[in-house]
Amino acid sequence: MRIKVHYLGLVRKKMGTREEEFEVKEGSLLSDLLDEVAKTHGQNLKGMLDADRGNIIDPTYIVTVNGILADRLDGIKTQLKNGDEVALMTLISGG
Repeated sequence: MRIKVHYLGLVRKKMGTREEEFEVKEGSLLSDLLDEVAKTHGQNLKGMLDADRGNIIDPTYIVTVNGILADRLDGIKTQLKNGDEVALMTLISGG
């Protein structure tokens, strides 16, 4: 299934792109998608994800799935569907 990932604010600057699509297996969780993003952009995500602790998301970052905060869903255990849109952004983007 295809998932579109949007990078906003400082995350966009780190990634060097606004968005991209990832192909993940049917039934994948948000953590599986984050693994794929980390494989592609490893060093750029340093500090955002703690892979050693199971993709724990740094609390200064926000992840949404279809516009809903991942924390209000099932966090990194949120099951994704084909065509979902995930956004990664910092809590505060500057002033």
